[in-house]
Amino acid sequence: MRQELVDVFFGIAEHNHDEISPEHIYRVSCQSLGIDSAGIPYSGYRYATGRDIRRVEWPRVFDLISRLWPDFDRQGFGHQYRDGVNRILAAYQVAWELDEDGRLSRVLPAVAHAQVTAAFDELQAERYEPALALFNSARDAYDARPRRDRDACTNMFDALESVAKEKYRMPDSTYGQVLACLRAGDLLNAQILGLLSAINELRNKHFGHGMTTPFGLSGPDVDFAYLTCIGALLLLTRMA
Repeated sequence: MRQELVDVFFGIAEHNHDEISPEHIYRVSCQSLGIDSAGIPYSGYRYATGRDIRRVEWPRVFDLISRLWPDFDRQGFGHQYRDGVNRILAAYQVAWELDEDGRLSRVLPAVAHAQVTAAFDELQAERYEPALALFNSARDAYDARPRRDRDACTNMFDALESVAKEKYRMPDSTYGQVLACLRAGDLLNAQILGLLSAINELRNKHFGHGMTTPFGLSGPDVDFAYLTCIGALLLLTRMA
C-alpha cells in the first residue's frame, strides 16, 4: 500500500512538474518523516521516497498523507490527490479516508456520516459555539490514529450536555437536571427520555470526568456511545 501511495504522489507531480515538482514531494516527505534527504538521490526522487516510506511506522504514513494535502490542493490538484489516496485506502479496507478539507476522518456508514455532518451544521449557530468546540475535540479523538476512545466519548457527551443546557436556558444545571425539567414538563416521549437518561448513566459509570477506574468500553461500545450522543445532540437542537 505504501508504494501505491508513493505512485499517487509522484504520478501527479511528474505530470504537473511546473506546479509541483517531484523534488518538492521528496524533500517534504523526508522532512515530514524525520529522514535526512540527499542532495540528488542517485536512484531518483520517486525511488528514494518509496525506500524511505518503508522504514517508518504506519502512523507516520498517515501523517505524510495529511502533510502533502495542502501542497497539492494549493496548486489545484486537491481532488485528484484525494481521489487517488482514498481509492488506495478503500482497496485495503483502511478505516480512514481523506475528506474534502484534507482531514483524515474515520470511515462511517453513510447514514452515520450524514448524522455527524448534520450535527456539525446545527452547531454553527453562535449560541452553540462552546458545544461545537467540544464536538470538534470529540471528532478529532475519534478520528485519531490510534483512536482515543475515552476522549471521544467524554467530549461528545460534554457537547451534548452543553447543547442541553443552552437549549433550555439552564447554564448552571447538570445534564441530569435538564432531563428532569423535560420530564416534569412532559416535553419529550417517555422512552426517548429514558434513552437520554441512559446515556448519562453510561457516562457516569464509564467515562465521566475525574473517574479513577480504567476505561473499559470495547470498540463497538465506543462507536455506540459516540454516535448515540450525536443523535441525542441532533434531537435537542431540532426540537421546537
